[in-house]
Amino acid sequence: MESEHELIDLVADVCEALDLPYAIGGSMASMTYGEFRLTHDIDVVVSLSAADVPRFLARFPRPEYYHDERAALEAVRTGGQFNVILTQEALKIDVHVATDEIARRQVARSRRLKSPSGRLASFSPPEELILKKLEYFDFSASEKHLRDIASMLRIAGPDIDLELVRTLAVAHGLSHAWEAVQKRVERG
Repeated sequence: MESEHELIDLVADVCEALDLPYAIGGSMASMTYGEFRLTHDIDVVVSLSAADVPRFLARFPRPEYYHDERAALEAVRTGGQFNVILTQEALKIDVHVATDEIARRQVARSRRLKSPSGRLASFSPPEELILKKLEYFDFSASEKHLRDIASMLRIAGPDIDLELVRTLAVAHGLSHAWEAVQKRVERG
C-alpha cells in the first residue's frame, strides 16, 4: 500500500464485504468536493456495533496493521473513534463510529463517488461534512477546516444545499463558525 488513496479502496472493500454502512469523511472527502491538500490519514464514519468489531478488525491483520480492540469497543460504547494503522507506511485510518446525529446522517445520505483510483465508494455528503468540519473548527480553531469548507463552497457550491448547512449549523450551535466560513469565502 502506497497512499491514503489506496486506503480508501481498502476501507470501502472491507465495509462493503462486511455489509457495514459507511462514508469516507474528513479531508479525503472534502478534496472530492474541493481542492487537493496534503493529509496523512483517512477518516471513515461506520455504523458499527460491538459485535461487528472483531470481524472488522480481523480484516486488518497484525503485524501489517496495528489496532486496539479495547479502544474500538470503547469507541462503539461512547460514540468515539479508534485507529487502524498500517505499520510499515505509518498510514492511519481514523474510524468514527456513527452514533451522533450528524455521523448517522453522513452514512445515511452518503454518495457513491469515484475514489482517486476510480473505484466507487461511499462518501459523506458535503452538507454533513461541512457541519463536521465546523464542529472540528469550533473545538480546535484549526484553520485547515475553514480552508477545506471554503474550497468546497468555491468548487462544488452550486451542488451544496446551503440552506441545509445553515439549518444544521443553527441546530448544533455552530452559526458563528458557519458565519466565519462565509466571510472567508467572500474575501476570496
